[in-house]
Amino acid sequence: MIIAMMIAKTAEKLLKILKRGATTLPGRIALCLKKNILAKLSRGVKVIMVTGTNGKTTSARMIEEGLRESGKSYFMNRSGANLITGITTAFIVNSSVFGKCRKEYALLECDENALKKVSLYIDAEILLVTNIFRDQLDRYGEVSATLSAIRTGAEQMPDCTLVLNADDPLTFSLSALGNRYVSYGVNIPFQMGGRSDTDYCIFCRSPYKYRSRTYSQLGDFYCEGCGYHREKPAFSADALIEAQADYSSVFVNLNGKSSVFRINLGGAYNIYNSIGAAAVLSVLGIDMKTLESSLANFGGAFGRMENFGTTKMLLVKNPAGFTQTMHYIRTLEIQNLIFVLNDNPADGCDVSWIWDADIEIGENVENIYAFGIRSGDMALRLKYEGYSPKIISDYNEFYALADEENTVIIPTYTAMMALRPYLAQKHKKDEFWK
Repeated sequence: MIIAMMIAKTAEKLLKILKRGATTLPGRIALCLKKNILAKLSRGVKVIMVTGTNGKTTSARMIEEGLRESGKSYFMNRSGANLITGITTAFIVNSSVFGKCRKEYALLECDENALKKVSLYIDAEILLVTNIFRDQLDRYGEVSATLSAIRTGAEQMPDCTLVLNADDPLTFSLSALGNRYVSYGVNIPFQMGGRSDTDYCIFCRSPYKYRSRTYSQLGDFYCEGCGYHREKPAFSADALIEAQADYSSVFVNLNGKSSVFRINLGGAYNIYNSIGAAAVLSVLGIDMKTLESSLANFGGAFGRMENFGTTKMLLVKNPAGFTQTMHYIRTLEIQNLIFVLNDNPADGCDVSWIWDADIEIGENVENIYAFGIRSGDMALRLKYEGYSPKIISDYNEFYALADEENTVIIPTYTAMMALRPYLAQKHKKDEFWK
């Protein structure tokens, strides 16, 4: 293992000298030289894992803020490199050449499909599952495949405590496994719409009924066929006190303890992210004062509702997330709204998902633009909703628009990674891996 670590660490240093992120290549090298190196590196480390379709990065960063404020010794794969290569790289960077990790906790964002492989080598203490939506059909398939991958990962970590979104009938079905679990949810009937990705009971195929919904399939569901239902979550947001574009205040119940959280991000989906993060931190024994402070101080993850002066960047990658992003921007006054659609492998080569999102822009937007590899597809989608977007021809035109006040950029993943460096440098923000 020492030889593998030496070579991987040398690669990391060289990449840093070249001002590259060094987020996956060291791990790829180490795994080629020693297949089970991740099992060796993670031994004795308290591992917290975050997976699910939407909200992984934001939830993980919220948990990180709680760990930081409580003084815990930790590291995380902050760059979002969430496959086994990126996770292995994070361990390599934070371990000695002899494979001894220098931190007590590892906070790991993990791709849903990668979980079944990563869990062969890591036995996490906590696994947060945010939600399961249809995402990148050419890579993930239907939601049943994503659920199966996460279930396999949880089964391979039998001592892991699951933190499950009680409002999602797919995610909460994992409560039937033998793992210990706690649940979280939102008791506020937002009724924000969005198409459900699961209409029939995971256990008996009867149609779900709902007492109330937040968005898509999330809500107070029940099945009349077999009795499967949303349980009363131990950790919940019970009332909305205030909702603004950049923050919200909610009354919460955390396993019997009440408080008011000021969440330093707008959008109902960030209420879910914050309650899930609070549940994880509570399981770790973090006190309520630290929870309140960490959520109030959290400023967003890279590319996910990130601010660059008066310009906002809001990553989208699937119909559910796109729909909720469109719902959120109706609270803003926008001069330039720029959709950036790519079809690289990390985005999903099939862009048909944009037709499954509910796109209602509202009257608060002056100019609408489409950019990216598939700008024509995006422009056509917007035209069918009754809008007349302009297609941006090159990066110089994009940069000029991005510099104007009250601009909102809605990119897919590789577009975000390509465009963010310009904004980060201009506004003196860290590179994505820092």
